[in-house]
Amino acid sequence: MPRWFAVGSLLLAGALGACGPAYRATAAPTGAPQPASETRQQGQRYVGVWALVDNANNLFNVRLQPDGRATSTAGSEGTPLAGSGALRQGQLREQGRWRPWGNGVRIDYADGWTDALLVGPSGAVQWSWAPGEDRLQPPSNHGKAVRVEGPVAAVVGIYSLQPAQMNLPPYTASLLSNGLAFNTIDQRAGGAWRLEEGKVVIDWVSGWRTSVVLSERGPLTVSHWQPGADRAGAPTAVREGRRLD
Repeated sequence: MPRWFAVGSLLLAGALGACGPAYRATAAPTGAPQPASETRQQGQRYVGVWALVDNANNLFNVRLQPDGRATSTAGSEGTPLAGSGALRQGQLREQGRWRPWGNGVRIDYADGWTDALLVGPSGAVQWSWAPGEDRLQPPSNHGKAVRVEGPVAAVVGIYSLQPAQMNLPPYTASLLSNGLAFNTIDQRAGGAWRLEEGKVVIDWVSGWRTSVVLSERGPLTVSHWQPGADRAGAPTAVREGRRLD
């Protein structure tokens, strides 16, 4: 996925720091082959949500599933400045596969990019290679990797939500670990989310508010308030949604 998308100064404040010197090598970590069971167990330690950075020190998240799937909140087309205009689904989601690699895991995305999560002297680090680059050479981008924990980790990801307007198709919403939100329905597509009494509340730059009741099974309950509507009153519409990651 492109590592140039810009969200300005809206970063994961203080958690990631600058992409300064990190543990690097001219090749992937090597050593005696590990037993297959031990290798699989090592890889499973990386299952969950991670906060990574592009080469401009901008945040994106990736969720690693136990079955080897990986979903990034940065799409193959990148993401422009938050709220600056309309977005496409290709800017908000990228899928790939992960596998054990060296002392960490390697994530290969459908568009040819690779991220690796490895253990360096100061903790977990991220290496990234552009399509066509030799993965046994120094990465084109590197920085700290931070595991996202707790309720925030449960929320971060990609969603398909039915809009208030019945004549419109479902839209994609991307929720990042720094509280930013993006969608593919508004002409000004940025927003901010927060947890409130067990619900995810998203206030969009467009003036709409969306509330999502998360569920591990079945569809999600999605409530919409149009611009100017009383936020304490009944929603403009109640629809359904689902997770895409």
